[in-house]
Amino acid sequence: MRKVIMVIALLLTSIFAVYSANAYVYYVEAEDFDPDNSEPVVAGAIWKVVENRDAFNEQYLQYTGPHAGATTSVLYPLPRISNDAGSWKVWIYCFMPDGGSDSYFFYVSNDGGNEWGPQQAAHGTEGQEWKWVNWVLSTQPKKGDESVFKISERESAQADLICIRNDNMVPSEEEYEKWLEDNKDGNLAVRPLHKLTTTWGHAKSAY
Repeated sequence: MRKVIMVIALLLTSIFAVYSANAYVYYVEAEDFDPDNSEPVVAGAIWKVVENRDAFNEQYLQYTGPHAGATTSVLYPLPRISNDAGSWKVWIYCFMPDGGSDSYFFYVSNDGGNEWGPQQAAHGTEGQEWKWVNWVLSTQPKKGDESVFKISERESAQADLICIRNDNMVPSEEEYEKWLEDNKDGNLAVRPLHKLTTTWGHAKSAY
């Protein structure tokens, strides 16, 4: 019986080690999009930075204007991905008081933004508070340094902090603070299950 327990324990440890090696975690402030390639303003469709002392970095991104046009593009180049295994989710710390009128369109490109995967409608959930909401990405980021995440307008939306990851974990303020500490020298780190720090280098575009 003891041998069986030891074998099971070793197997679980092995699975955890393999899974951890594949984990990818990336945080970015919503207002820190790629300014050179994004189009945050198209006619009356406008993404603007709002000052708010209660927001992360005391700023958040807000959309105002016509709904469902998907004319704007707010781009976030992802740091190099070493392994693209896992279920990719985007988490957004957002304010969506009306589940019927607050939402985004998401897209993922794996060739530097030349071609985009299918449009993904991302509905929010009702609630009178800022909170983390997640969506499984219908187009998965791929290994390499050419993946880009894009947000376009669908309805009214407010976004403070974005987290893209494939480790099935939930973002938190504490994790984000640790992530910032790991990256204070300008490196963008991928941290397997909050334990190790592996530097994949800088994002393709400097903000």
